[in-house]
Amino acid sequence: MNETLEAAETAETMETAAEPDEQEMPTEEALATLSAAYAKLEAEKQALDNQLLRLQADFDNFRRRTRAEKEEWNQNITANFCGELLPVIDNFGRALLALKASGADESHLQGVEMIARQLGELLIAKGVERIATVGEPFDPQWHEAIGQTPVEDDAQVGIVTEEIQTGYKLGGKLLRVAMVHVGAKQ
Repeated sequence: MNETLEAAETAETMETAAEPDEQEMPTEEALATLSAAYAKLEAEKQALDNQLLRLQADFDNFRRRTRAEKEEWNQNITANFCGELLPVIDNFGRALLALKASGADESHLQGVEMIARQLGELLIAKGVERIATVGEPFDPQWHEAIGQTPVEDDAQVGIVTEEIQTGYKLGGKLLRVAMVHVGAKQ
């Protein structure tokens, strides 16, 4: 008997669930309110998504900009250091010439040559390049003419004939101009 009673109650519950209650049915007004709320939330979500995308793009730009600034800063430090080292290298070159001219002992000469070579290798390792001079057309961006050399050949006019002081550059940036003599018509 209990089984029959339980079956009857289950059937009644199913019939009640199948018939919609008037209170559970949303009205047109409730649907409109829900639709408006949904549209408002969807618009807010879209605005937040757009804001997130803009912030991500801003952060990516910031990261790129700071990376570029850091690279530029490092290059400027390297350029300043190498620029300050150039007179020292010049003086080692002069010392070598003086030692050779004075007939100094070989061990001193070799020691100074080794230091000069190591300094030159340091510059090369940092990306410093010598500016091409003799036989090249005079370029005021890289050369400073401090004198003229008379030439007979018209093809040699405006061509660097002698280097007085070596010039250097780092990348495309000038560290020191090359002081040169330039060919001029007699």
